Amino acid sequence: MTEYRHLAVGHPQWIDFPNNLPPNTRRVGMNRDHLEIASQPGLDIYEFNIQARDGHPICVRVYKQSGRTGLPLLIYLHGGGFATGGLETDDVSCRVLATQVPVLVLNVEYRLAPENPFPTGFEDSFDVVRWSASQGPSELPINLQRGFILGGTSAGANFTAGIAHLAVEEGLMPSLTGLLFLAGSFCHPDVRPAEYRDRILSVDEINDAPGLTRKSIDYFAAKYGAPPEDKRLSPLLFESHAGLAKKAIFYICGWDPRRDEALLFEQLLKKEDVDTKKYVYSGLPHGFWTTCPDLDVSKAWEKDLIEGVRFLLE
Repeated sequence: MTEYRHLAVGHPQWIDFPNNLPPNTRRVGMNRDHLEIASQPGLDIYEFNIQARDGHPICVRVYKQSGRTGLPLLIYLHGGGFATGGLETDDVSCRVLATQVPVLVLNVEYRLAPENPFPTGFEDSFDVVRWSASQGPSELPINLQRGFILGGTSAGANFTAGIAHLAVEEGLMPSLTGLLFLAGSFCHPDVRPAEYRDRILSVDEINDAPGLTRKSIDYFAAKYGAPPEDKRLSPLLFESHAGLAKKAIFYICGWDPRRDEALLFEQLLKKEDVDTKKYVYSGLPHGFWTTCPDLDVSKAWEKDLIEGVRFLLE
């Protein structure tokens, strides 16, 4: 999408990363940590296991306002290129959402590649969605009629898109009501549909951004091991995008190789009468809010996140 190239002009703080960051800026690296839960007044935070199709116990972390019942549900899938990340990656954001919206957040510790290659992480995440639809209302203080949201960041957003399509195909009930896409990827670069090839340019053109480039995309794809043409990796290849949810929200980084496919997918969902909303962050790289959470731009993103989840529940 040539009309969006100007969004890749780097924000001054992020050019020559990290040398132009304000002094003493905290930088957070991606890891697989699973730490002891830190308590927070006003929130109930606890963990339990959901059984995957192969019997593996998938750990999920619950965040909810103390004393609240009948809450809408948000299943959150972390990022990390299918090979890293974990429950701690967006623990702060999950706490903020549970506090401010309110919603019950289910943070999923799906299995990671290369030890558990494709489709393990995807299937773990889908199994949590299925469990939530069938057993969740009896096991958690939730009311899916008030909202059944699936979302995630980067790889988690990729899972979200694939799961949403398969949920429609299998007739999941109750159906998903909202989709949350944070710096999402929706198609392997090597299998871009011909009709969209001239609209997905950023993955070829943006090779100077901090955090994610085509080289790192290929690195993580190799670890994950998914065939590029598999629709669970490349959901843009599904013939139809109809009926995925009532609403969808996109958070798109302008200086991100994945920018154009996210912009395209938002437009495709809108054509299918999905009520969509998008936030576009000019000059900012892939998942900037996770890397430097204390910057003003990241604090502004957090406000956008709260606003966006409220939109999904309206």
